Amino acid sequence: MGYTYSNTSATTAAVANRFVTLANMKVTSNYTIANASPVWSGGCLVTLTHATVAAGTDELGTVLITGTNLAGQTVTETLTPSADATVTGSQIFRTVTIARGSGWIIAGGNDTITIGCAAGNYAAGSNGSLGGVLVNNSVAAAIVVSDAKGTIMTVPASQAAGTYYDLDGVDFAGWLKVATTNTNDVTVFHTGTLPTFATA
Repeated sequence: MGYTYSNTSATTAAVANRFVTLANMKVTSNYTIANASPVWSGGCLVTLTHATVAAGTDELGTVLITGTNLAGQTVTETLTPSADATVTGSQIFRTVTIARGSGWIIAGGNDTITIGCAAGNYAAGSNGSLGGVLVNNSVAAAIVVSDAKGTIMTVPASQAAGTYYDLDGVDFAGWLKVATTNTNDVTVFHTGTLPTFATA
């Protein structure tokens, strides 16, 4: 399989309300989707933040997230809110098209939630191989390239534009993620995301 590429040209910091801005919790109803994809060009893990509004936390129920993965397949994940806390899913989403609440029972007032994306641009969502990393601008803050096993490499702050790291043949496991806290511009060459298939 040949290489494709993924460009990251913005911070990959978490955006707590990217998909659903502050909204009253709902039951058997869809939330309004504010943005269908992360700020960056790849995927993300979905976060859900709950806030108690009045005395007594509601019975929080669950929220079903529907969207697509990096292979373009429809995927779902059920998130269970935690009182006055943020929970993070484990499914990589390229887009979020539906967020549907169920099982919520009001207590003292309408508790609220926001739905967003965790930090990090997921460039690939399956095992694969790296070709290299190209730095397109002078690095303002470190860039971390990692997989399910841990950090593969770190591009240090102040690295010069045009630097190319040849990683041909380096395998990554589970997924490939690029993380940076500044508006760096980096291109990662890698194999694409393999689709998943149901087994009998």
